Amino acid sequence: MNSTKHVYIVPRWGGNSGSDWYPWLKQQLEQASAEDHCRYEVHPLDMPAWDVPVISQAVDHLAQLLPPVKLREQDIYLVGHSVGCLAILHYLAEINKQDPAVRVGGVLCVAGWFMVDSPWQDILHWMNAPIDYELARQAIPEDKLMVLLSDDDPYTSAYQQNEKLWLERLQAQVSILPGRQHFSATLDLDVRDAVRDLAGAFDHTETAR
Repeated sequence: MNSTKHVYIVPRWGGNSGSDWYPWLKQQLEQASAEDHCRYEVHPLDMPAWDVPVISQAVDHLAQLLPPVKLREQDIYLVGHSVGCLAILHYLAEINKQDPAVRVGGVLCVAGWFMVDSPWQDILHWMNAPIDYELARQAIPEDKLMVLLSDDDPYTSAYQQNEKLWLERLQAQVSILPGRQHFSATLDLDVRDAVRDLAGAFDHTETAR
């Protein structure tokens, strides 16, 4: 094994380290370590006050957990789910201000939204808060920002508009998957394979063949 890939999962609104597919993803990636010629260390996060997430608290927590020095020393991948995707973008923009040279290994945004149906007051703060997309994007390698959306997400029926915004604002690679709702199942092979793809696993597989 030639490297360690540190994967941090930022959960959906009200989620925690044991929600949805997060424990399953941790298990799956760690089991794939030998095949992928690396060692995965997966960290599903418990975010502060996540029943009603606050942007500043989320950014502070991530910045303390993953300061620039850690990004320079380790190969770090960020996986966001729903509001966790926006938390990651806010964090990356802040980190870029601190050290414009640092980069993460890659970012996967699952059910990531910029607009939702019937927003309530607390979520409006997230929808309306400005993000410096250019700064956030500079912290991610060019081909290492992937987004998974569903064509029947109950919270974001305008998935095509969200896709357009991901493309325009961040030049992301967006995949629309059928019938996945809000990606809240206890396992998700597409999420697993997207992380492995970001980490370069399939490049190793192709080379091995």
